[in-house]
Amino acid sequence: MKMLLIGIIVVLALGASIGGYALMNHMFGNYGLSPYSQSYNGNGYPTTYGTLIPVQQAITLMKSPPSYVHVFTNNNSIVFTSQEINLVVLTMGHKRAENLTGRPSPTDGNVFVIYGLINPTLIIPQGATIHVTVINLDAGDYHNFVITTEAPPYSYNLMMGGGMMQGGMMNGGRFITMMPLLPPANYQTGYAHEFQYTFTLHQGEFWYICTYPGHAEGGMYGEIIVA
Repeated sequence: MKMLLIGIIVVLALGASIGGYALMNHMFGNYGLSPYSQSYNGNGYPTTYGTLIPVQQAITLMKSPPSYVHVFTNNNSIVFTSQEINLVVLTMGHKRAENLTGRPSPTDGNVFVIYGLINPTLIIPQGATIHVTVINLDAGDYHNFVITTEAPPYSYNLMMGGGMMQGGMMNGGRFITMMPLLPPANYQTGYAHEFQYTFTLHQGEFWYICTYPGHAEGGMYGEIIVA
């Protein structure tokens, strides 16, 4: 009888673990476990799975802003004047970003490069539909591009503490969007991983960040102003 009870407890424990994993998998789409997991975002828009893109094509997209994109290098900001926005976001280390843009990085860690600027402030019309393409050009690190209402400073592990899980995403949501982490680019083959999704924002102040542990804490973030 004792052995039977132990067996039942083991089975229940395993079932709880599997059930917990299934719940987290449903909520986060294997977030952080599989680079090609389905993304979930707060607006309910469909998303696509990660694909490959030539590195040179990614750089060309970054250097070719649409006519409604107005880049201001003097205050590191970009103003968008359309209700339909294509936003190309590259992720990488600060040295690569400085070489690509010819501009100094505000941090010595990882950064975002958007239409020639490093971690710029994005000024977007209220209610605009934003089609974002995230491309990881980092040779060694995983990255993503997530929108949040949580302002800096950020903790080392955003997903497991520091306020976002406590009363945050698990309880009403400080994350507006979510996506999986993209693997590093392969410069031997010349291809990088990209991910696309669509979202909208209403009036207010938001932040875009990378949720990989330590990246936002080290300065991998930027502000979004919706007016």
